[in-house]
Amino acid sequence: MEIPKIPFNNYQLVDLKRIEDYKQEVILAYKKRKDEGLLPPNLQYHTPANLRKECLAVFHKRYSKKDEETFKLLLDEERSSAEEYFKKIQITSADKFKPLDNFLKGNTGDTKVKNIELLAWLIDFQPRPHVYADVYDLVNIDRELSIRKEKDLSGMAPPSNRLLGNNSSGSDSPGNSSLTSDQKIGKGRFGIPTKFNKAVISFVAVLVIVGGSYFFYDTNTQCMYWNGDEYQSVTCDQNIEGIHVIPKDASRLKQLKRIKNIAEITREDIGKVHYSKVNGQVEFYTAGGENPTDSRKRLLPLSEHMFIEYIEGNKQ
Repeated sequence: MEIPKIPFNNYQLVDLKRIEDYKQEVILAYKKRKDEGLLPPNLQYHTPANLRKECLAVFHKRYSKKDEETFKLLLDEERSSAEEYFKKIQITSADKFKPLDNFLKGNTGDTKVKNIELLAWLIDFQPRPHVYADVYDLVNIDRELSIRKEKDLSGMAPPSNRLLGNNSSGSDSPGNSSLTSDQKIGKGRFGIPTKFNKAVISFVAVLVIVGGSYFFYDTNTQCMYWNGDEYQSVTCDQNIEGIHVIPKDASRLKQLKRIKNIAEITREDIGKVHYSKVNGQVEFYTAGGENPTDSRKRLLPLSEHMFIEYIEGNKQ
């Protein structure tokens, strides 16, 4: 799944970061299941031919509409239905699966996202496929770009009255008798009827106050810290004893929470909920990525084995 071309480099940076996180989570999930012996033989002892066999073995059970792009990129062509993709895989050379096989064997340091998507599908990783930057992140980026643009423009000289619509020919001079109806009721400095001056000034003042307050708040809360259950916004210069303040990540601030009541976790949450084991204690979270209490560890997708041992085993 190739990265789409997006107008702003900031958007691309968000997606590049998320793609790397997604790739790492899929790879970690694969390695963990392999170490625990939970993979089927075709994946446990993979070859290009075995990867192709496994693909065919689970295709009808696992394929869904959301996986269409994965197989379109794998086969380098689009098919009209799941059955058409299945038939194409049957006659496709096992060499199509060689890049993924080489990567899993450590013969290559990295691989294309389409091969990671195939691996995610083969191990039934959830959620899949990779989702590009959401609207929440894009709005924040767009807002930051707008603020930056406003700051750049603030140093420019205001445009001349001529460009704002005033007549440069002198026809609005006191001595000119051919006045328009707008000119007869009187225009202000920027071509606005004078009777609206107070309303316009009041409106602009409100915008300045609200915009200034928002800008001040936004630029002074660009950091966050983990309070034990979730991330909280904080000013970057604030000193809180025993608290590690880090740059704000809008996505993690919004999405990452510690699940305090594990009874709420169901079998449907396998692959969606994440967990981490630190000092013998297992904790569960609503999203993946870096462990908020130990940056050396990552939050791993909940596997069926972990669900049975730590969730079902602890339910009354």
